[in-house]
Amino acid sequence: MNRPSHDEATRILYRWTGGADPRLLGQGMEGVVYEIDHDRVAKIWFGESEASLQRDRVFYNTLAGKSFQFSIPRIHEVHVVEGLCVTIEQRLAGTNITNHLEAGRTSLDEARSTCVDVLAELAGSGPLPEGRLLSVMDEDISLYDAAEDFPEALGALAERRLARFRQVLDPAVEELDKKIDALRGRLREIDSGQRSLIHGDLIPDNILVNDNGAASAVLDWGFFTTEGDPVFDAAVAASIFDMYSESALDTELGLYTQIEERLGYQREALLVYRAAYSLITANVYDAGGRDGHFAWCVASLNRPDVVQAVLR
Repeated sequence: MNRPSHDEATRILYRWTGGADPRLLGQGMEGVVYEIDHDRVAKIWFGESEASLQRDRVFYNTLAGKSFQFSIPRIHEVHVVEGLCVTIEQRLAGTNITNHLEAGRTSLDEARSTCVDVLAELAGSGPLPEGRLLSVMDEDISLYDAAEDFPEALGALAERRLARFRQVLDPAVEELDKKIDALRGRLREIDSGQRSLIHGDLIPDNILVNDNGAASAVLDWGFFTTEGDPVFDAAVAASIFDMYSESALDTELGLYTQIEERLGYQREALLVYRAAYSLITANVYDAGGRDGHFAWCVASLNRPDVVQAVLR
């Protein structure tokens, strides 16, 4: 669905704005966010159901019980207006890392360190069973509906995605079946045994920072939020911090090094999880594989260091 026009958004948000022009704060894959007042924002969702957002509301309330140094979203109200779901949420302070970098208020090294700071907090937060109830991406079931533990659940998800999109993946990924067969076992071998909350989409836009560059809030939970091995979250965050620039690979490898040194995770495990994430999300935005994300995932699955980690 396309973003609502300005007039449509004004009409949808009338009961909160009194008809005043709503100020657009941001847009993502799932919806658009408008300012309501100093303390609240409204998010107009493109495809979420009222039931799923009520579930997210409960999840955020549970998550609020964790002692993070950064803030998290809180959903105060869930409404359906003109067939679209609207949530009224707590407004969070800070500027996202992307804007902070573009404004020259932080360096790339500092921004990457902030990302690792967030990963460290998440890893140290401990298990959150409520996270196991969430579905990921466009799945109708939770990640754990088909399995009891994380390696099995992630492997089952990879199998489901392969079954749906094999026709597109097979010609693009070299030795696809060999890699899939190996990945099943490798996911269990590299599992750290730790369990914590996984954000699953820690791009720079989803981390707000204060004037000093420290994380003040973490946004947009839900795309791949679950409970599992924190090494998976680190592998995903390192790979998506910079996906498409000329220095993307250098940034990813640099983050791996920081993660290894700071958190003690093994490079091999990071690369295996990189492969799993690439296979699972390859067709999440375009079933036909005609977009940049698919090409990015396929390039990873054919990358020598990733292949070596999977086929070892």
